[in-house]
Formats: sequence, structure tokens, C-alpha cells
Amino acid sequence: MVDATTIKPNLGMSEEQVQGVVDVLKTLLADEFLLYTKLRNYHWNVTGPQFMQLHELFETQYEALAEVVDKIAERIRQYGAFAPGTMAEYVELSRLDEEAAATYPAARDMVARAVADHEALVRNLREDIETVDDLDDEGAEDMLIGLMQDHQEMAWFLRAFLEGAGL
Repeated sequence: MVDATTIKPNLGMSEEQVQGVVDVLKTLLADEFLLYTKLRNYHWNVTGPQFMQLHELFETQYEALAEVVDKIAERIRQYGAFAPGTMAEYVELSRLDEEAAATYPAARDMVARAVADHEALVRNLREDIETVDDLDDEGAEDMLIGLMQDHQEMAWFLRAFLEGAGL
């Protein structure tokens, strides 16, 4: 019987390169999961005159992030590493701040906080892209570029909502 923990993928990268990419991806996974959790919280707890629009917008975004989280975790596994999978790991690894317990911001604050987190992810992804570029992993770089574009779009949708007069 083969012990799966001893099988190392041969991806044409040194162990240092693989570890560098995996470290970037673990941190990104934590960031994405933390934002996913915040958006779920906002979806469940938003109130006010634009409840339905925000309820649906938050749902659209957390559903997109659920796919992103899975994609990143599976990418980590492709390098032969284990993906973090607990809230304790996510909170420790994430560059985003977790919402304080029993905190239910007003709708406008929810949107503003989500914008800030998406924009923080865009800034962090720019650095992550440079890191994986230095590690010569074009596949990971391509994935991160796509995620950066997705977060720019999600931030734009939310910013457009904040710019409206109705909130």
C-alpha cells in the first residue's frame, strides 16, 4: 500500500518554489473564506428599504466566492499540500479582519465593509501575483489575475450601490 503523504508531484518546480506558491494560496484561501463568511452574515442579517436587492447581491457574491474557495483549496492539493480548513486557520492566516461577534452593521456599512474587503483583496492579489511570478508559476499567476479581476468587478458593483441616493 502506498502512503499518499509521501507522493510529491513532479511539476517542474523546486520544493522552495512549490512551498512559496502554497503559502500564497493558503493565505489567499483564508482571505476568500473570511470574506465569504462576512457576505453570508450580511446576506442573512441585512435590513432596510433595499433589503431584497442587497440580500440578492450578497448572495450572488458569496456563491461566487464559494467556488473560488473550492478552486484555491483544490489548487493547493495539486501541489501536494493540505489546504487549511478550519476557522481558526483562516482567522490566523487571513490578511482581512473578521467581523466582531454579534455585530450587525447597518446596510450601508455592510456594503462599505464589503467594498473595503474586495479592494484589499485586489491590492493583496497584486502582491501575490508578483510573488508567484518570481516563483515562475504561470498557472498560479493566471489564476490570481482572474481572481483580481473578479474582485475588482465585485467591488465596483457594491460601490455603485453606495453611490445611489436610496441607501
